[in-house]
Amino acid sequence: MDSWAEMEEQILEELNLHRMKADAEVFSRLERYSGSEAGEAAVDYLVQELEAAGIEYERHYYELMRSLPVQASVTVKKSGEPDFTVEAIAAVYSGEAYGLTGELVWDEMCTKGQLNGLEQEERFRTFKGKIVLTYDISFPFYYEAARAGALGIVAIWPKDIHHHDTMGGVWGMPGSRDRDLYPYLPYVQILGQDGLKLIEMVKAGAAAVGTEAAKGVEAAVGTEAAKGVEAAMGTKAAKGMAVTAQMDVAMDNRIVRSSMPVATIPGKSESFVLLSGHYDSWYEGMTDNGAANVLMLETARALEKFKDRLNRTVVIAWWSGHSDGRYSGSTWFCDHHYEYLRKHCVAHINMDICGCKGSNAVRFDMSGMEGEAFNDEFLASYNSRKPLAYRALDRSSDQTFWGTMTPVSIAPQFYMDDGQTPQPPKSSDILRPAVMPAAFGVGGPFYWWHTREDTLDKIGDDVLARDCEIAARLVLRYAMEKPLPIDMSGFMREMQSYFEAFAEELDPDFDVAPVLASIALTRKSVEKLSDAIRAYPKQDADSILIRTAGELVRLKYTYSSPYGHDYAVEHQPYAVFSSLLGVHRDNTPEDRYLMSQTDFIRQRNRMTGQLHEICEAVELQLYRWQVQ
Repeated sequence: MDSWAEMEEQILEELNLHRMKADAEVFSRLERYSGSEAGEAAVDYLVQELEAAGIEYERHYYELMRSLPVQASVTVKKSGEPDFTVEAIAAVYSGEAYGLTGELVWDEMCTKGQLNGLEQEERFRTFKGKIVLTYDISFPFYYEAARAGALGIVAIWPKDIHHHDTMGGVWGMPGSRDRDLYPYLPYVQILGQDGLKLIEMVKAGAAAVGTEAAKGVEAAVGTEAAKGVEAAMGTKAAKGMAVTAQMDVAMDNRIVRSSMPVATIPGKSESFVLLSGHYDSWYEGMTDNGAANVLMLETARALEKFKDRLNRTVVIAWWSGHSDGRYSGSTWFCDHHYEYLRKHCVAHINMDICGCKGSNAVRFDMSGMEGEAFNDEFLASYNSRKPLAYRALDRSSDQTFWGTMTPVSIAPQFYMDDGQTPQPPKSSDILRPAVMPAAFGVGGPFYWWHTREDTLDKIGDDVLARDCEIAARLVLRYAMEKPLPIDMSGFMREMQSYFEAFAEELDPDFDVAPVLASIALTRKSVEKLSDAIRAYPKQDADSILIRTAGELVRLKYTYSSPYGHDYAVEHQPYAVFSSLLGVHRDNTPEDRYLMSQTDFIRQRNRMTGQLHEICEAVELQLYRWQVQ
């Protein structure tokens, strides 16, 4: 073979759909909860298949804080009406409740869109001692409701199928300072149709209380006014105009021991590409994430036959603790192999929710270091129309390795395109990217995600073959191409655009001018490094690209120490700066505004300091190459 393009063709020919379908059949018989007998049986099978293919691997054992719901219900009571019970499902890391009873209040502000600090303060003030009915399924809401003294949360999942969710703010493995991020407030989700019924009941009850209160105030006169108000607001409401809810929640929250197989296909270099996906599941979990598990195994089988030609090593990891441990497995691996990842990992390809029957389109969530041209070129053959622009990575799906300075991170997203619905254009507002087509969850065609209906029949043979091909091609690209194919100049242009937009929109108290000055200097250093890599083609540039490009990616996606992990909360790129959009003295509680100023100045110092270190690293590397 004269080029790795020919090698790619031969590897793709090795991918065997029949074998993948047989693997999927095995996985469909296993409900793969972390640390469970079926979960370990899935690992046994993967290990058996790796051994049969002669692939080097290690089975890692670790402990995690696993959380699984056992039973949940909400019983609704209103005077003059029969009690009725609403079927519910508890979230991972919910607290337990047995006969927990309180007034059910409707969180009307959850429908109001983005709220400022003062509005949020007013919102949570009404929760003390109440059970809260809401559409807000975010952890920040859950956490603040617990701090406000809510008794419990009844969240409404808009679909009429029970969907599992997680209420844990810790990313993966908790440290001793993370205890407060497990409020263990009883939290359940109910179906959309039941939620609408409860909303109407609560609104009707509140309206009745309000009407009676007004009558009481009107009747109260002179010195008897206070008594009249008390009677109207107290005894009338107490007669049962308000709606009462009883929560019953049983959980299996405990530490368990789990294992994870990690395969290694050695290449000519210690630098490696990480292909990963979680094997734990809800129920059968065949598109989330059984399909990914079998295509990863098939990719390993194919690559093993060509390992002598790989320029870089390939590591393939099947994580547990994703759904029932908030990414515990990938976090444990990151913490326990930090130096290995930090020094040698050039790319992470994460496969999550694959093989969905009916999918005919693909887009990428990426770090941005990969380049827009790559996005369009690679995806062209997998879409009937022009590929959608890349979207910045989500804080989800085992995106655990941003702190290890991994330059390339790609999470393929598979969806349906009817060929007629207008595609979202690339947004001209970098702070408000276009909304991408829904694939799973609320509004998506692959509704079965995190439900009992994620069964073997949801996998399409042609889609599984396509998704396996995509995974194999992505891994091979970054295992073979030298120098590492990235676009640092494009990344720096994007960074500058972000901070120019911040300069326009942030309150004057949040001055990003020093960051823009540092970006200008770093852009020059990046150009010098790119020129030098072309001038010294025989030099291995992986280390300096991890140190520079990887650090730029870390600055974009994280806000804390590279040795720790940010909260398991969705955030935009340059998270602290993005979180300050719309924050002003006149709409934010005084103490919160002071905290925001502290957050800002520390992040600004971090940005300018780390950009300066990148420039220094470039200069040192250029000197070393010149004298060699």
